[in-house]
Amino acid sequence: MGHTWMLSAVCLMATSASIICGGVAGSRQNVSEVSELLVSRTEHFEEGEDVDLRCNNRTWSNTLHHIWKINISGVNCLISEAASKPRHNNCTGEKTLRNTAKGESYLYIPHFGIKDEGTYKCEEVYVGGAETDTITVFARVRPVLSTRLEHYDGQRFAVCSAARGKPEATVSWEEEWGSPEVTEKSTNNTDGTVTVESWLLLPDDITQGNLTCVASHASWTHNEFPILELSNRTDFITIVVISCAVLLIVVTAVVFSYAARKPLCKLR
Repeated sequence: MGHTWMLSAVCLMATSASIICGGVAGSRQNVSEVSELLVSRTEHFEEGEDVDLRCNNRTWSNTLHHIWKINISGVNCLISEAASKPRHNNCTGEKTLRNTAKGESYLYIPHFGIKDEGTYKCEEVYVGGAETDTITVFARVRPVLSTRLEHYDGQRFAVCSAARGKPEATVSWEEEWGSPEVTEKSTNNTDGTVTVESWLLLPDDITQGNLTCVASHASWTHNEFPILELSNRTDFITIVVISCAVLLIVVTAVVFSYAARKPLCKLR
């Protein structure tokens, strides 16, 4: 038992010595070797906002150089900054490197949009190590909401539309008559946005009142509720019939009046 304890103590001392020596050896090798930290993440930004994209909160006093390698739709560009070298920037869209009042470096992207979506790789070398952050960046585009009444194949549909959103919005109808027939439609637009619509079949006895659409999107902190106002279908048809009848009477009167004047002109 005593020998076992002594053996354990010797092993512990040997292990400690190994760690200390390893630490010393490591510190001596820092001049030629540095540890590298690899980070990957995804960021979403609102369309139209000015973006400050950061690797980390490390200041220039501890940093040797920054390099941003940007890939947008297969097109590469580079922005770099070093303590003893001039800046390099061959990127478009007014992307620039900036520093905060504390000396923290960040990439400034004005008026961010779908055109700026891509992969942003930040390579940073600092005293004692290096870090590479790969950031996949996406735009969020707020959809345009609207409601309308559609007539198709003798039926009426209440349509709620969330146009040109990114990512796509979610729309649905609030109704009280139960088990409605609803058709969801989604259209991918050429600019990368999506238009979604909800078509609600209206029963024949639903002729007036308000219908509420419920819309949600990643850009909003709460749901939106666009309203569709329904007019009385019977009243609408009645107005159309009366208008046509009045127009027919007026046209008939004009024709008869013109026909009655022609014989009088011949007599004169």
